[in-house]
Amino acid sequence: MIPTLDTRPDLATPRLSLRRPAERDIEAIVSIVGHWEVACRLARVPHPYGPEDARFFLERIVPAEWVWAITLGDEDRLIGAVGLTPEQETAELGYWLAPAHWSRGIATEATRAVVDFGLERLGLPGLTSGYFEENPASGRVLAKLGFVATGRVMRPCMAVGRDVPSVRMVLKP
Repeated sequence: MIPTLDTRPDLATPRLSLRRPAERDIEAIVSIVGHWEVACRLARVPHPYGPEDARFFLERIVPAEWVWAITLGDEDRLIGAVGLTPEQETAELGYWLAPAHWSRGIATEATRAVVDFGLERLGLPGLTSGYFEENPASGRVLAKLGFVATGRVMRPCMAVGRDVPSVRMVLKP
């Protein structure tokens, strides 16, 4: 049986638990996504980012997309999010993580679990993703997952308020 958005399963990795983001996460979401170094690396996030933006995320984005809160093991505190935005016949992988947890392999571990879910459980024929050129660390995460660059484009960044250079990537199993 293919899971639906309403029945999305929790996912687990050796270090992480991934669950549906909830109202109890608003403070953590605002703290993380409201951080300029996070917001300026994301396409669909305004800056400044407040509780009303987090509620929009929880009420509009989470029900319409495959989104999981990233938590450490048995701790329930959100430290990031990872998700798949449905596209025509595939989905776009996106993620963000609290700066305190950067460079620890957490983004790679969480995204790998979601990529596997998309390909194996949802039966997607492939995935897309991308990163802003000023964020090569995100490109390294995607490369570790097997994504390959397909070109450079200008992509809107709400926090910056203009289009910024971006690298588009694709993963074909």
